[in-house]
Amino acid sequence: MKHTLADLAEALAAQSANAPEDEADLLHFYHRLFALLAQQQAALELDLSKHLADFSRKQWLRSGEPALRFEWLGLAPSTFHPWVEQVAALLRERVPECQAPTPEESVELAARYYHDNTTGKGAAMDALMQSALTPWLWEAAAQLTPHLPLDEWLRGYCPVCGGFPDFEVIVSNKWRRLLCERCAAEWRFPNGVCPFCGEDSPDMLGFYTTEDEVYRIDVCDACGSYIKGVDSRRFEGTLNAVLERFLTPGLDYSAVEQGYTRPEAFEDFAEGDET
Repeated sequence: MKHTLADLAEALAAQSANAPEDEADLLHFYHRLFALLAQQQAALELDLSKHLADFSRKQWLRSGEPALRFEWLGLAPSTFHPWVEQVAALLRERVPECQAPTPEESVELAARYYHDNTTGKGAAMDALMQSALTPWLWEAAAQLTPHLPLDEWLRGYCPVCGGFPDFEVIVSNKWRRLLCERCAAEWRFPNGVCPFCGEDSPDMLGFYTTEDEVYRIDVCDACGSYIKGVDSRRFEGTLNAVLERFLTPGLDYSAVEQGYTRPEAFEDFAEGDET
């Protein structure tokens, strides 16, 4: 499914208008953030068609390398840094310690975050770089995914940008679709396998569901990770997976209370064989 930042901003606005007071403030902030990111995406002049001319599906699947290369984004300190400052100013409303780096550091830290899923400079800088890169990554995913055999990827990291999944949609007893936390690309992945470490022993894997069995948390005792999601077979109405990740913070709280965490950086398994 194709996701757009503009659609997400609109959906968040609708949700914030109808949410309880204790939730509305945060949803309104997310709306403002993604409205800003959507404006930037609309202004981008990113054209990846030249990189697709020599693209080989078989080589891509065999290599296990994400399709997108960071240098294709064309980031330059003179243009990227002012944007980073703009995003930082908004994020400081919720994270006061969020400060923009220098112009030279902006692209360097963006590259480090892209390759390692962390800047190494703390959670505030990671959040800043993830948000700042979002318009480029979503636009890249929109351009690249129509050319990728996503149902053949079968790896636990994003086929477009290499990011971690942070949400899942259960589609059958055998399969689920994972949603990239960075570019929102979706791809098929089997149930009964941890996307983060590849563990497939039933003794090490488990899941918890809400009382109505619509939402769930899949956990892995081998690496201590979790991923939240929704069972599309039980969900009523139109399912917007990228929106649901913002509407289900309670699932994250529950997983953390039980001792599970989200991966913070890539490990060797992201370079291994196909699951």
